[in-house]
This record gives sequence, C-alpha cells and structure tokens, in this order.
Amino acid sequence: MRMAKAPKEHVDRLRVYLQFCDELTQIDPENYNEWKEFKKDWEDDEKFNKIIKHCEDDEGRFLYEYYFDYYRSNISHIHMRVVFGYEVLVDNVCDPDLDYLDFKPELKKLMEE
Repeated sequence: MRMAKAPKEHVDRLRVYLQFCDELTQIDPENYNEWKEFKKDWEDDEKFNKIIKHCEDDEGRFLYEYYFDYYRSNISHIHMRVVFGYEVLVDNVCDPDLDYLDFKPELKKLMEE
C-alpha cells in the first residue's frame, strides 16, 4: 500500500492536542475558576496557549463551541493520516507476533544480507 507520509508538524500537533485534551479532562472548563487556574498552570506552554486562546470567548471563558472549532480547524484533517500511517507501517513492516515494534523476520533477514 502506498500512502502519503504525515509531516512531523502534524504528528507534533496531534500529540500536543491529545495531551491538552488529557489535561482538560482533569477539570470542569465551564467552571470559570477551574478554567482560570488551568490557564495559569499552562501559561508558559506556548503550544497549549494557542489552543487555550482559541477555546475562549472575549471574556476569557471556555466555550465548547470554540473547543470543537479548534478540532475542526486544526486536527480533524490530520489525525487520520497519522493513525493510518502508523497502521500501514505496522501492517507492512512490523513483526505481527511481537507486542513491541520490530521488523518482520523477512525484512530483518534482507537487511542483514
């Protein structure tokens, strides 16, 4: 199977977004005090701040509508390319009998020749 490779920037953007989502699940972002504290905790992280600013209204309150807009605008078009790319590599290059990433035996043999 031939597939376009996801650029590193897309992989990085998806990783940061998923980390942000994981952190966001630890609070109630619609609670202004919790959201304010969350923003303070991440004020030095420029990648998180980009997402945070997108998720806020003019009064600094979190809005799910803006959060979902960030996903649609910045993530939805890249996440499947990253996931499918991983699946294609694992299916075509990795040993299916292992629970960690390593080359298929036939590929290892070719590389040793």
